Amino acid sequence: MSEAGAAEPASGAAGFAPLVGVRIVDFSTNMAGPYATMILAQLGADVVKVEAPAGDDARHWPPELDGASVVHRHMNAGKRGVVLDLGAAAGRQAALALAERSDVLLQSMRPGVADRIGMGEVAVRAVNPDILYYALNAFGAGPLGSGLPGYDPLVQAATGIMRMNGHEGAPPVRCAPSVIDLGTGQWIAMGVLACLLARQRGEPVRNMETALVDTAFSLVAYQATTARMTGQRPKRAGSGNPIASPYEVYAARDGDLMLAAPNQRLWERVANALGAPRLVEDPRFRTVADRSRNNGALAAEIVALLAGEDVDVWVGRFRAAGVPVTPVAGLEQAVRADITAERRTFAELDGVPHVRLPWIADGQAVTLARPAPRLGEHTTEVLRELGYGEAAISAMLRDGTAVTPADRVAAQ
Repeated sequence: MSEAGAAEPASGAAGFAPLVGVRIVDFSTNMAGPYATMILAQLGADVVKVEAPAGDDARHWPPELDGASVVHRHMNAGKRGVVLDLGAAAGRQAALALAERSDVLLQSMRPGVADRIGMGEVAVRAVNPDILYYALNAFGAGPLGSGLPGYDPLVQAATGIMRMNGHEGAPPVRCAPSVIDLGTGQWIAMGVLACLLARQRGEPVRNMETALVDTAFSLVAYQATTARMTGQRPKRAGSGNPIASPYEVYAARDGDLMLAAPNQRLWERVANALGAPRLVEDPRFRTVADRSRNNGALAAEIVALLAGEDVDVWVGRFRAAGVPVTPVAGLEQAVRADITAERRTFAELDGVPHVRLPWIADGQAVTLARPAPRLGEHTTEVLRELGYGEAAISAMLRDGTAVTPADRVAAQ
C-alpha cells in the first residue's frame, strides 16, 4: 500500500481503522462518489479530495449551517481537501503526482472527459501502473450511455422506479432519499474493499466501473426479472407490497400505523386483535394469495375497524398479540425517538449531529471522526508531501492553479 504521509486515520472507533496506509485520491463530485470515499475514510484511508477552484457543487446545496452545506459536511467528513485547476498544466501535473502516490483513484467525470484533460486511465497508469482506477458514471461509457446526464431522479425515472412508487392514478413519485446515489456509493466502497483484498491475495484488479443505472436495477432486481419475463409493469403498491397483505399503512382514528402480517399465523393474530375473527374465514382472505388479490377489500375492512380507536391503542393491542406494527413517524419525530439514543445514531462533529455509519465494532460505534475539509484546506500540506518546494507552491497559488482557504478569503 502507498504511504499516506502525515494524515491521521479518520476511523471513528478506536482501533478500527483497517485501511490505514491506503491512500485514495478522489476526483468525484456531488453525492455518490463522495459518499463512497467518506465510508472509506472512516475505515482509516487517507482520502484526498481534489476539487476545482469553484468547489464541489454540493458545497452550495441547502440546508446550510454557518455557510456550509449539511450534505457536503456529511459526504466529505474524514477527508483532506485540495484545490487544483485541472485545466492548467501545472494542476494536472500535481494531480498526476498525487495519483502516482495513491492506491485508488475515483473519478465521476462524464465518459471521455478524463481522457481529454489528461487524467484518464492511460495517463494515470503511466505514472502508477498498480493503481486501481475506478470510474463512476450515470449510464455507462458505451455509445448509448456515455452521452446521457445522470442525477439520482433521472435514473429513478429511466429505470421504472418512479412508476412503481405511490398510488394508482397518482403522478410518478421518486424515492425521497437519494437511494441511487447512496446505494452507488456503497457499491463503490465495497468494490474498493474487494479490490484491495484481491491485491493482497496477489490477484490485482486494474480498473472498476459502477454506473448509477446499475445500482437502480440492483434495487429492483426481482421485480425487474419478473417484468422482463412477463412484459408487465409492477402494480403500484403505495405503502404496501404486492406479495403480501395486510402489509401497508392504515389509518386509525388519529393517525396512521404500519401493519406487517405477511403470513397466515400473523394474519390470524391481526384479525383477532381487531376483534374480527370472522375475517379469517372470509373466502376473499383465506390465504396469502387471496388476501393479496383482494387487498383493496381487505384494506377497507381493516380501516373501518381501526377508525374506532387511536393509533396508540391499536399499537398496544397488536404488539400484545405479537403482530409487527409501528406508528408512522415524521422524520422530526423519528430522529428524537428513544431508539436513536440506544443505537447512538447521532454523534456531534463540528457542531453538527451527524448520523454515524451503520457499524458497531467491538461495541464501539464508528462515527465521523474529522470534519469535511474547507475548500482547499490541505492544498499546501499535500503539495509539500508530493515534494513541491515553497517557491513552486507559491507560484501555483499566485496563478490560481492551486487554492487555499486564505486565497479565497483574500479574493473576497
